[in-house]
Amino acid sequence: MRTGQPSNDASIPAGRDSGLARELSPVLEEHPGESAFVLLQHGPAALLARAVLADLAGATIDVQYYIYEDDLTGILLTQKLLDAADRGVQVRILLDDNNLRRSDAGLRLLSSHRNIEIRVFNPYRVRARWFRPVELLLNFRRLQRRMHNKIFSVDRVAGIFGGRNIGDNYFDAHEGANFADFDVFVAGDLIGEATASFDAYWNHRLAVPVEVLAPTEVPAAEVAAGRRRLRERLSGIEDIEDRYDRARMRLLEILEDPEASLHFAVAEFVADSPEKLDPAHEKASPVMERLQALWEGAEREVLIESAYFVPHRRGARFIVDQAEAGVRTRLLTNSLAANDVLPVHAGYVKYRRRLLRAGVELYEFRRRAVRSRAELQLSGRPRDASLHSKVAVFDRRMTWVGSFNLDPRSARLNTELAIVIHGAELAEQAARMIERDLEPDRAWQAVLVPGASGVMHVAWHGLRDDRMTWLRHEPDATWLQRAVVNVLKLIPGLETLL
Repeated sequence: MRTGQPSNDASIPAGRDSGLARELSPVLEEHPGESAFVLLQHGPAALLARAVLADLAGATIDVQYYIYEDDLTGILLTQKLLDAADRGVQVRILLDDNNLRRSDAGLRLLSSHRNIEIRVFNPYRVRARWFRPVELLLNFRRLQRRMHNKIFSVDRVAGIFGGRNIGDNYFDAHEGANFADFDVFVAGDLIGEATASFDAYWNHRLAVPVEVLAPTEVPAAEVAAGRRRLRERLSGIEDIEDRYDRARMRLLEILEDPEASLHFAVAEFVADSPEKLDPAHEKASPVMERLQALWEGAEREVLIESAYFVPHRRGARFIVDQAEAGVRTRLLTNSLAANDVLPVHAGYVKYRRRLLRAGVELYEFRRRAVRSRAELQLSGRPRDASLHSKVAVFDRRMTWVGSFNLDPRSARLNTELAIVIHGAELAEQAARMIERDLEPDRAWQAVLVPGASGVMHVAWHGLRDDRMTWLRHEPDATWLQRAVVNVLKLIPGLETLL
């Protein structure tokens, strides 16, 4: 049994001799100082890319997430991690405790594998879930701060970063509402910086080995039964083998001809320190500071998607100043009907008119956003959706992808990360993806229109029943949702906690 002491990171193989590294190294050597990128907007492709990377791993897999659900998506990736561990790959899994659905016993079962280590970040001391609200009240300053980073890194040479957690609704696999999100595949030296960030969190005092939380040894019979249950649940995923085989073929094609599929560019990896979660240390956020600097440096255009947008007074003033200086600013966030956190919408609507008056172009993601024409042909109507992405493009030259929302929680309370990619070609591709999300079948545009008394009111313009239409109330929202938001926005200081 492991002792729970921090890993000696130098002893973990770097994966330089893995098959993945051997395939990528020659082409990466032809682009010194650059890394390789592929944008991943389509949910199923983003999921299967992670699964295939795990299958190709030869030395290490590092997994860091805010949410890791025990659903079909989580089961698929867990099986792939187990398969890799069986091959001798060293797997490290670091999960924030706030939304942990897996029981400590289940995590302990997984960590009983000799090649898998699991740590829980910023854990609740009392492990009974029913007591969590009480403990949160008693230790609010620490427990309200969460590790929001998302890393899936293989052999220290390739990985996936962005807004997605692990769960069915992040990969278009949920029967109900799904999140529209954004990831980026990365290969090259940038992964070394991501690994250094992962190591800082892994070895931090708030990262507690699951053996400490659940010290009971797991009998071999229970391990065998758990793996059998995992395989049985995995067999229930429809067409998973065919879809996985296609994704594997696609990634192998990229590896065989990377110049044709990958974008090569100089990039930055930016991450908050884990010390940001210590209420005794008011640490600045390098992620927020870098985002502000990029926005401040924009000369012509800012395109941005932020699922949770609460600008607060200072942020609203900054955005207004940039827009009034002539920078065209188009921003997409959730509509009230699509937002899964009503207080966040209340924090946004307090500043909506001010931003619109300054010329900021605001778009609100539709609850029934059309993902593709094929979706309409298959189902006759789009499925419920909610925006979850955090992506931006500055002057069609730089692309920002990460976990950071434009809200006080990301700025002050949670730890975050981001990748900044310098390159016009990839920025143009990202801009086209964002602009597709701004079209009237996916988003409502909020605008100011004069009322009967001459006072300017917010109205929404978009496509409904194949016709362009104007609405005077929050689109698709119920009267109860509107009423709750109208009350919440009156609460002083609410947005500082969002």
